[in-house]
Amino acid sequence: MKSPLIYSLVAMMLTWAQVALAQSTVARQVWIQLETRLHLEASLDRIEIYARDLDNVNGFEIDGGWFGVAIGPYDPEQADAALQKFRAEGIIPRTSFTTSGSSYGERFYPRPRAAQVATQTKTGPNTSPQTEAPTADQERSAVPDGPAAVTLPEQPISLAEQLAQAKATERAMTEDEKKYLQRALAWAGFYESAIDGLYGPGTRAAMTRWQSANGYQETGVLTADQRAEAIADFQFLLAGLGFKEMVDAQAGIALRLPSALLAPVSYNSPFATYAAKGTGLAQVILISQRGDRARLAALYEVMQTLSILPETGPRNLAKSSFTIEAYDDRLHTTGFATLQGGDIKGVIFVWPRGDAARRARVEEEIFTSFTSVAGALGEAPILDTDLKPKDSLGGLTIRQPSFTQSGVFISSAGHILTAAQDFSECTSLLLQDGLPLSIAAQNAELAVLVPTQGAAPPSVGRFETERPDAPQYVALGGYSYGGKLGAPSITMGQLQALTNLKGRAGIARLEIDSLPGDIGGPIYDQYGSVIGVLLPPPPQVSRQLPENVQFMANWPLISETLIAAEAAASTDTKTVKLEPVDLANLAQNTVGLIACWP
Repeated sequence: MKSPLIYSLVAMMLTWAQVALAQSTVARQVWIQLETRLHLEASLDRIEIYARDLDNVNGFEIDGGWFGVAIGPYDPEQADAALQKFRAEGIIPRTSFTTSGSSYGERFYPRPRAAQVATQTKTGPNTSPQTEAPTADQERSAVPDGPAAVTLPEQPISLAEQLAQAKATERAMTEDEKKYLQRALAWAGFYESAIDGLYGPGTRAAMTRWQSANGYQETGVLTADQRAEAIADFQFLLAGLGFKEMVDAQAGIALRLPSALLAPVSYNSPFATYAAKGTGLAQVILISQRGDRARLAALYEVMQTLSILPETGPRNLAKSSFTIEAYDDRLHTTGFATLQGGDIKGVIFVWPRGDAARRARVEEEIFTSFTSVAGALGEAPILDTDLKPKDSLGGLTIRQPSFTQSGVFISSAGHILTAAQDFSECTSLLLQDGLPLSIAAQNAELAVLVPTQGAAPPSVGRFETERPDAPQYVALGGYSYGGKLGAPSITMGQLQALTNLKGRAGIARLEIDSLPGDIGGPIYDQYGSVIGVLLPPPPQVSRQLPENVQFMANWPLISETLIAAEAAASTDTKTVKLEPVDLANLAQNTVGLIACWP
């Protein structure tokens, strides 16, 4: 016969089990709280944004007159998985957290159907939703579709209690979460120090300023709800872009990208390009290649000609890095690259002009998440500054000038004498180093251009003012291939006559194998003196001239042009004959490349 004590113990254990089972059943309803707002209108605005990507968005009144935005309900395991997934995708704030909903009161979104009908048919001044009171049996049998309302405390939480709770939740934050909050405060204009995850006087002062600006008591420690609000404002401009953590193993780069905006990647060394879906202008281009300082400099130089980099904007090349910002009325492009351990890694971000606030947020999200990992795309088709691709680099179109030509420097201020062209089609005239040029004087044959800012050339040409002998062997200095070789070349030829075919003085006839890039280049005699400037070939309508027949403007015409430009040229000539290699060296120091950009 069993003792009554045993029966009592068994009954107590069964009671405990029932209680535990009931508690576990209640605990299975979990919510993910996204943010809290002080005003209902603001909460509804945020709900509208979240509802674009999420199906189970809810709004609840919270103790103290707040309005909370949450998703769910979930089982606890589902809630944790959903929380991590949505955080990683950038759909919800990083400060979102799971909660049992014990502080939730009446649901204001979505509104119960009965409440909606009551509101629509009610005519009195009181517009609060009315529902039919359930019976006791209904209350016992009904399955709740949300947390039960909680009776509000008669007294609001004290400032000391609020501060203690805020400090406790702050201590639970990870370093990354603390850094993210600092970024949010910096974005809002309240924080100006380093993003280091250390909450010192600077961070506390920023929090105090944020609280003051948003109508909260100034404690210097943000509550969980206040943090959620600050981060929600920070995340607002990224809504719908679908930011995801991505690792490009081929390029060896990890970063966050707006996956809803960008199409799959295409690889064309040294770039991995994430282009906009459809016809959008947005692009994210990863830079990845093996290299050294010379390759970094060569890449920087050739990138200046890419069509995605407008000409306007600051840019800088350092020993082991470069930065670029370029913009026009269509695009705003920013980027950087660094050289570390034999790898050149970087990113170029292209965004349509006119969306400055969103562009800045997207750029910050991409750039601050950029991390170099193992791997690179290999060797790019750039060996040095002398070898540049003609039409494209890594699949990206290179901007081409309308035309290029040569000229000879005539002063230490950078005045350059060249052949006259129709410069009216040029949006900008640039020297080979990117310096803008203006027209000081121009006639039918010649022009004098001058840099808009000081640019001393390595040397200047020395002009022969005496009538040259003809025939004689001469040398043409010019950028025959439009700068692709990185330096001017020398082409040998012969001065045939001191007039043109119609007997005009001032224009002499040459026999020389020139190219379009040579136009405007100096004609040297065997002593290195400039005796003329190569002119464009005359138009050939009904009469074709023999091959290699070209013309040059000689000193009388040159002198007239210099006087009109109020410029002077050196006439200090020498009497020592130069070898071809010496003439080539002379050309490198006295010949400039001129580019007309449409």
